[in-house]
Amino acid sequence: MAARPPGAGARLAVGLAACLLPTAADRRRYQAEFVAELYGLPRAAQRRYAVGVLSQTFALRAALGASPKRLEEAAMSPLGRRFRCRVLRWHHWERHTTEDGGRYACCSVCRKDHPGRLGMDNTIGS
Repeated sequence: MAARPPGAGARLAVGLAACLLPTAADRRRYQAEFVAELYGLPRAAQRRYAVGVLSQTFALRAALGASPKRLEEAAMSPLGRRFRCRVLRWHHWERHTTEDGGRYACCSVCRKDHPGRLGMDNTIGS
């Protein structure tokens, strides 16, 4: 009997799980491993496996040494973050200090400088 190729839904699910991993090398490795596990399984078993992989993605990410901040950012893909900045003009402002003590803010995604000054209360508006 020939090995049954993975279904599109299961491939998509394990691909999403791999996208959430911290480094490109981890993403490539685990994407290949997850898809390889799907071969030969019946469709229902492929779906169960894919759901199990998705449910354990954040545990795997933590085991691979991802920082908590990067874990929170993983929920949105890089394409989604760029869309958010360029089209919606919804930036994620971060405060920085220059060597001479000056303060400024820029977007952590698109690196655009904040258009206004930092106020006395140190709040940054969108």
